[in-house]
Amino acid sequence: MLETRNLKKIYKTKKGVSVEALKGVSLKFPEKGMVFLLGKSGSGKSTLLNLLGGLDKYDDGEIIINGKSSKDFKQSHFDSYRNTYVGFIFQEYNVLEEFSVGANIALALELQGRKATDEEINEILKQVDLDGFGDRKPNELSGGQKQRVAIARALVKNPQIIMADEPTGALDSATGRQVLETLKKLSENKLVVVVSHDREFADNYADRIIELADGNVINDIERVIEYKDAEDGSNNKNVTFQYEAGDEGIEFSGNTMVISKGYHLTEEDRMKINEYISALEDNLNVKVGKQKRGKFRETNQEDIREGKSEFQLIKSKLRLKNSFKIGAGALKHKKIRLVITILLSFAAFSMFALADTFGNYNHVDTCANSIVDTNITYASVAKSVKVEFDNNDYYWDEWNHKLVQEDIDLLIQDTGLDFKGVYTPNDNYIEMTNYDTDIELSKNDETTMYATYFSGFAEVTKEDLDQMGYQLLAGEMPDGSKDEMAVSKYVYETYAKAGYVENGDNTKKININNYKDLIGKTLNINGKKMTITGIVDTDVDMERYKSASESTATKSSAERLSYYALNQELENIKDYSLACVIMTGKGYVEKMMENKIDYISLNNTYFQVYNNKYSSYCWAITKLSNIDSSKITWLDGEKKQLNEKEVIVSISDFVDEQGNGMGEKAVLEAIKSNNAFTADYCLETDFEGTTETGWKIVGVIDSGDDEELSGITVVPDEFYEKGWGEEQGDFSFAVASMPDNTADIKNLVRKCYKERDNVRYKMKNSVTYELDSVNEILQVLSKVFLYVGIGFAIFAAIMLSNFIATSIAYKKQEIGILRAIGARSNDVFRIFFSESFIIAMINFVLSCIGSGIVTSIINGAIRKEAGILITVLNFEIRQIVLLFVISIVVAAVASFIPVYKIASKKPIEAIRNR
Repeated sequence: MLETRNLKKIYKTKKGVSVEALKGVSLKFPEKGMVFLLGKSGSGKSTLLNLLGGLDKYDDGEIIINGKSSKDFKQSHFDSYRNTYVGFIFQEYNVLEEFSVGANIALALELQGRKATDEEINEILKQVDLDGFGDRKPNELSGGQKQRVAIARALVKNPQIIMADEPTGALDSATGRQVLETLKKLSENKLVVVVSHDREFADNYADRIIELADGNVINDIERVIEYKDAEDGSNNKNVTFQYEAGDEGIEFSGNTMVISKGYHLTEEDRMKINEYISALEDNLNVKVGKQKRGKFRETNQEDIREGKSEFQLIKSKLRLKNSFKIGAGALKHKKIRLVITILLSFAAFSMFALADTFGNYNHVDTCANSIVDTNITYASVAKSVKVEFDNNDYYWDEWNHKLVQEDIDLLIQDTGLDFKGVYTPNDNYIEMTNYDTDIELSKNDETTMYATYFSGFAEVTKEDLDQMGYQLLAGEMPDGSKDEMAVSKYVYETYAKAGYVENGDNTKKININNYKDLIGKTLNINGKKMTITGIVDTDVDMERYKSASESTATKSSAERLSYYALNQELENIKDYSLACVIMTGKGYVEKMMENKIDYISLNNTYFQVYNNKYSSYCWAITKLSNIDSSKITWLDGEKKQLNEKEVIVSISDFVDEQGNGMGEKAVLEAIKSNNAFTADYCLETDFEGTTETGWKIVGVIDSGDDEELSGITVVPDEFYEKGWGEEQGDFSFAVASMPDNTADIKNLVRKCYKERDNVRYKMKNSVTYELDSVNEILQVLSKVFLYVGIGFAIFAAIMLSNFIATSIAYKKQEIGILRAIGARSNDVFRIFFSESFIIAMINFVLSCIGSGIVTSIINGAIRKEAGILITVLNFEIRQIVLLFVISIVVAAVASFIPVYKIASKKPIEAIRNR
């Protein structure tokens, strides 16, 4: 049973004037029957219906539903109440245009958490004479058919109450009567409340008529049925008459069957009668005659008994599929605005992604991606040591430290790569010999595109070449037991340009026209003749570096800058790849190292002796016991051990005031003429340095072709043991095959730049040279682009939010319809989030595709036009995830705010699109 107690409703106009729509209405409604609410416009009849159905909120009083007061109801309770107990039928039908007839009906079922079957929907459609209309769209139906769809949608939930607001207002008289006939049949088992302005319809169909005026009930009457004998004059006392329904045929009421006068039973009628009899508990009374309409009398509400039904609410549950369907339907409207929004959002999202690729600059990722894009197949590393100052500042020294075997072992263990050390007998590169030095290799005095020196020795096998993807162009790899070597194609180009000469005699020149011409030739390497057995292609792009041999006289500032960068890049390749390495057989380098001189390299320290005319500055110091005494020319007789402040210097280091070198004889005479020298030296822990007088040169070393002795000074044993720094390594760098996938390359880069006890193993190739040169600049710019990206993201969010808010406002009426049939705010949000999600996903996909394409174009242009090997923009999984997350968040927030505003409105206001 439904009851109102002192129900009041006040509306406030925009001008602030209050209007009392209901002024304390108290009514009781039976559990079944057809109740008409009549009255003029503004009387309060529609307001009362909306309050009874929970479409609007009352200001005072209460509504009792099956004994439960709604006084403390929240909005969600009213939503569930409409979903459970009430079926609404509106004057404007309010069916969802995006759904078929069957889907409109199924939606009401699904909101109750029930599965809508075709059988159930077809059965409901039969009841409202729409059999076979399930697949039709609402725009294919007449007004009366749409109204019957609304009735079916209300009926399918099996509600206790059906509320109809002017259900015949938009229909012609005949169709209106058909609708009311349908509602009349439903009123036999349900409460049907109809708002109408048509007194005739009320008189014909109402069981009760409640009339309102100015917010008050002014008349409340109920029908009393009267009967008369049959017109055929029968005195059958069992005959009882009901009011005529308007059509000839049979009508059932309780245990009574009324047959219209003159109607003849059909076989179908017989079957219906049998079914009806089977369902009865009492005897069937058969009545034949014509009904008299009956009279109305004032309603006695005390006679209306309270129902026994329990108050149980069903929370709505809208399927995701339907949410998406309704949401997608909104996209059909305002197509031009949608396209413009998507294009602008797509552009903003794409710019955000591009800005983020730079704003999220990461040295490791950029380095790895650049290596992959440049197709660098070798991994070279050099030792870099952190040097601290007394003010706690520091810098990374990567020029004065060599790798020891323990360093290489650590690299192999950490990376799993087979690193090979490149051995350089001293800190000076090995001069390349046996080419015609009169041939011009460069048009400037600074650089050349050709190889003119070797960077060291490395044991390289054919398997190593295969791992690096290098090709043996001619000959074979050297035998480690012999003085054999393989050189790179890059080295070969020098001999192809300048020719090969024997023993440095340019008159005995041999032209080198192909790889085989160089095979078998010997080079003078540190006083030892080594035979070339093979030519290896190490992938040096000489075309890229041809400007290194061009004249710089006519170059602009920008060209000079590019020239300098390319030249430094080439020098990096010469110094830290196999391009300028003497490749030997296995075991050859090991034998060389067994005979090497032990010395201390003066990296961050120094030592020199000088007087007023001459000086000797060295790059390394050693003890007398480490030197072959046959290499020493003694001034005052041979010594077994040097005394304090006695030194032996290399002739190649001894220079006059003008810095000119001198021959052995001249050096000896100069020393004998004045053997009083001052020593300046600086230990690793002595930042200010020390100056001592009283030093004496007791011998000189003629290094000759032995470059290892060049630049070494022999000092006393105790002086040698001072704090000159770390143990001198043997390898200028180490090289291995580059991993073949990006993830492993990133791992390698990460480990190479990881600091370990003030040491890191810095990668050395053309990419890392460029990247390390601009790393700090990129880090600063990345912060700028980070904020730029945030700006684009905000702009994209505003664009998307604006469109979604507009779309939601456009669909306000549908929100009201959904709320009227029982959908909760959560269901409504899901619908419009679905719409936002679709738009966001369109933007997401387009932005990913667009950003990826633009990133590739920009990176390609940078490489091709600017010649820069750095992959500046890295569009990766981070950008994809960010675009997805931002799209979802924007869609959720952009949906929530306007939906929350509309969903917080009363459903009737949304239906009326206020």
